[in-house]
Amino acid sequence: MYGAHVFPDSNAIGRGEDPQWLYAVRFEARELWGDSAEPGQAVYFDAWESYLEPADEG
Repeated sequence: MYGAHVFPDSNAIGRGEDPQWLYAVRFEARELWGDSAEPGQAVYFDAWESYLEPADEG
């Protein structure tokens, strides 16, 4: 997590800064592509809080 920052989506269209949390999200390659994924690889991306949904607990 990087902390709260100005949300560029709202700020760019004049709706104000609308601060949101910015998260660093990581997925192991095997979580995405199964056993065909190269071992030890991962995918990282940054996501604003409003882009995320809670994970299923099941």
